[in-house]
Amino acid sequence: MIRIPVAEAELLALVAAHDRRWLDKARQRTAEYRGQGHYVEGSEFWGDIKQVYIELQHEKCAYCESRLAGRALASKVHEVEHFRPKSRVGAWPPATGKGAVGFIPPCSVGRPSTRGYYLLAYHPLNYVIACTRCNSTLKADSFPVRGRRRTRASTPQSAQAEDPLLVYPLGTLDTDPARIIRFDGVLAVPRRKRGRDHERARVTIEFFQLNHQDLTSRRARLLGALWLALRTLQLPGVPDDLRQLQRQSIEQAQSDRAEFAACARDFVALHGSDRKRADALGGMALRLVAG
Repeated sequence: MIRIPVAEAELLALVAAHDRRWLDKARQRTAEYRGQGHYVEGSEFWGDIKQVYIELQHEKCAYCESRLAGRALASKVHEVEHFRPKSRVGAWPPATGKGAVGFIPPCSVGRPSTRGYYLLAYHPLNYVIACTRCNSTLKADSFPVRGRRRTRASTPQSAQAEDPLLVYPLGTLDTDPARIIRFDGVLAVPRRKRGRDHERARVTIEFFQLNHQDLTSRRARLLGALWLALRTLQLPGVPDDLRQLQRQSIEQAQSDRAEFAACARDFVALHGSDRKRADALGGMALRLVAG
């Protein structure tokens, strides 16, 4: 998970440029929900601005950083995810299913609610694009919070007072995910050993199953290639053009556009600070790919 850099004013401008009527329609629909006191199923149109988020996120899932299909298949694989659920909030951790079954949270995670965050159903800062795995399979209608749930919040900023345990990666409303989560090789781990940031990291990692075998095996391919590129730069007699290609591949692996950029950034940083540990993890990644 990486921060998706965009200011709120810039986001609203992008939405308006994509669909000049969308923000007015969103305000009208929100006013209807305010009058009714809850979310009402109807003809929804948040999908009309899906492309704005696809481009901001470089066609990646906001949570696991998996690369999704391009524009041609956007309607099939990119899902507009409501960060705070719109109609109800389910219990978490789940008792059954594919989520964090058996996980014991390190802190309070809030109670379920028959009313969702209905006034945020059409707020642009309550959206990201997510893969089906993270959105429909794992997140669904869950939203763990440490404090009192504020389903009547009218802005994401005011809702932050409930002390959410999941990290919202878009813009600057929340902390940079890299501040609380780091990668030790292919594994996502809390950056802090204790405290609020540690608890948020543990819950976010478990909630989105960021260390599931599907993700770790794909990160292993990335780290194996990165390790070989980094080692190549250390060898004597390597032609300049090959060195330049390797440097470019290392830079590209860390760019916002790259799949699993957070993992790549931490591995490159580790290679600079603890070469022995990086070599051990790089070799392990290659063995995982080979085996």
